[in-house]
Amino acid sequence: MSLLWVADPCYVGVRNVEAAVVWYTEKLGLVKTKDMDEAAGCIGLTFPNEIPAPIILCPTSPARGRPTPMFYTGNIEKARALLDSRNVSVGIIETDRQGTHYFEMHDLEGNVLEVGEEP
Repeated sequence: MSLLWVADPCYVGVRNVEAAVVWYTEKLGLVKTKDMDEAAGCIGLTFPNEIPAPIILCPTSPARGRPTPMFYTGNIEKARALLDSRNVSVGIIETDRQGTHYFEMHDLEGNVLEVGEEP
């Protein structure tokens, strides 16, 4: 099992899909799916051994006001340290009102992604 997994499938708008695929595969460990219809220029990514594609990169401007893509982890400190070692822009670990630990990170185009510790 991966250190990260996706909470819910989501679309992420990016200007450069090819560069985003490289970033998401190198930094987060995602792989391209083979079952994605790429006719619209969208690319599906997943963690190994997960289906269907939880992250779908589409050629648009980064979307403001869309739900923030949410990842879960079983070890928030380890996940943050791993991403930081891969030169991902990560924020500090915070605690929400329910006591859940989380941090924000940004992809190469500035999209905000969130990592929360599974309760």
